[in-house]
Amino acid sequence: MENKEGQVDDLITSIPGEWKFDEQVSQHFDTHVRKSVPLYEEVQKAVIEMSEWFIRDNSVVYDLGSSTGETISLLLQKHARKRNVRLIGVEESLPMIEIARKKCDSECVQFLQQNIEDINEFISVDLVLSLYTLQFLPLWKRKKVVQRIYNGLVEGGAFILVEKIRAENSLFEDIWNDLYWDFKQENGLNEQQVIKKSQSLRGVLIPLSLTENLKLLSDAGFQYADTFIKWHNFAGVIAVKMPSKRTAEDRDDIMDTDRNNKAQQ
Repeated sequence: MENKEGQVDDLITSIPGEWKFDEQVSQHFDTHVRKSVPLYEEVQKAVIEMSEWFIRDNSVVYDLGSSTGETISLLLQKHARKRNVRLIGVEESLPMIEIARKKCDSECVQFLQQNIEDINEFISVDLVLSLYTLQFLPLWKRKKVVQRIYNGLVEGGAFILVEKIRAENSLFEDIWNDLYWDFKQENGLNEQQVIKKSQSLRGVLIPLSLTENLKLLSDAGFQYADTFIKWHNFAGVIAVKMPSKRTAEDRDDIMDTDRNNKAQQ
């Protein structure tokens, strides 16, 4: 059977199993993502709000799979008063980066054209974002990326992960998929476009369950993670790298010393 190109949106076409973030997709991405991703605006708002707990003067932030720079643009506005903040977008698609650079014209913003799995290490990073990105990687690559993120975060730094997910059982999977189908059609995509988009993602987007994503974080070393948003088969999780026992003990020793010094004064 011949794989034929078909419409996945009014101005976007794709071949089954060959979804790509190319120039055609990039030009219409900001519109298409709002039609096809539930709670997209709410997720952006939540991420920007949570960033206040982790971005301060001299912070380093990575957005993995930064697409057209929407999130970095919002972070840039939110933290404009802070000094020496570095916002780094990592994106494989050059057409996406070209659009992002127009949105984010600032010396503190940098876009890297590369695959996220090719980042060998993160160094002293305060916040890492991965919004609808890890789901496009094979599982063994996801494990490597998440481990490198954990290793590169400062203590108290955070990793925010948003993914399409699988349900924990087949009953809910059927319900969630039907509701997701309804969502797309309610947002202007016709039945044929929904089918073609699903076909284009075959073997490209490989979701895990929420439990599996939490285990992925736990296996990397994150002791604390919590779900901050969920819509049927989409979920957002925030994980924080907690101080090591030795660091906590050192901090307590310093506080005890300070208290003793004040008592003697």
